[in-house]
Amino acid sequence: MGKGYFELDIKDKKEFFVKTLINTNRGFSFYVNWDNINSHKDFDIELNAMNSLIGIKNDYEFKLKFENLLKKIPSAIIVFPLLFALSKKERENLIKNKSKLNILDDLDLEKDALIFEFTKKEKLLNEEIESYYNFFKRMGLKLLFQNIIEKNVLDYVTGVLVGLDSNGRKNRGGKSFEHACEPVIARICKKYNIELLTQKKFKELEKKGFKINEEISNRKADFILLKNNNILNIEANFYFTSGSKPEEIIDSYSKREKDLHNNKIKFIYLTDGKGCWGNVDKNQLINGFKNITYLINFNMLKNDFFEEIIVKEFNLDIIQ
Repeated sequence: MGKGYFELDIKDKKEFFVKTLINTNRGFSFYVNWDNINSHKDFDIELNAMNSLIGIKNDYEFKLKFENLLKKIPSAIIVFPLLFALSKKERENLIKNKSKLNILDDLDLEKDALIFEFTKKEKLLNEEIESYYNFFKRMGLKLLFQNIIEKNVLDYVTGVLVGLDSNGRKNRGGKSFEHACEPVIARICKKYNIELLTQKKFKELEKKGFKINEEISNRKADFILLKNNNILNIEANFYFTSGSKPEEIIDSYSKREKDLHNNKIKFIYLTDGKGCWGNVDKNQLINGFKNITYLINFNMLKNDFFEEIIVKEFNLDIIQ
């Protein structure tokens, strides 16, 4: 386009913004968190011991094998939460004894929920082994070992953890755009000797001598830039789908800018994604540029536009 950010009128900014939207915020690290998937390695002994149950079709023999397994390796119960659908947090809380698994007894709804613990134990009583066997049977894990798993429990658990990582993908989706933006922001901050804080609450600024109103002190900021008593907040998000309403987003961030202005904090709203902004009504986006001082996308961040804004708001000389 050939013009700087402050040479563009609202119409030009809107056209450049829409024209340069990116299709995705997903890098290779988005799809599987291998640190999470490999968490089963802490329990390889117990999981390999569970292989002894694979393919035993006879119910009586299966039960005997199950009971003997828990008598010899009672810690095997710790891997049970890896065998069925739980969120990462639920699974970790069970294993660390921070919570118990409560299950309604659908055969007797008048009774209280059944409660199961899965922490490592040195020894199990016979009645405890019987309880875990009933759990194994009613949860469907007995049929899993008899008819589905063919060779190795570790292979199955890996598949379970990859599948259940879908919830983790949602969380990573929210962070991946921030992670993509951070190196660009950090480079400009380093160039102009600007202090950069990431994922900090605004009350952290009080430690540096700034007065922050109570209404925003506990809000977390994606990025805070500091130099010469000037503060600038950057909020970054990416909209992969069209589920969010542009007018509500614009209203929300224009209000945020007003709240920040009351604290003498400047604001840049950094957003992208054709899912939301690609089909937005022209007037809605124009309202965004009218009501939010700095509305930019990822390409505008990488472009000289972002550096221009920083130089102006921090009253700096451009460094070539």
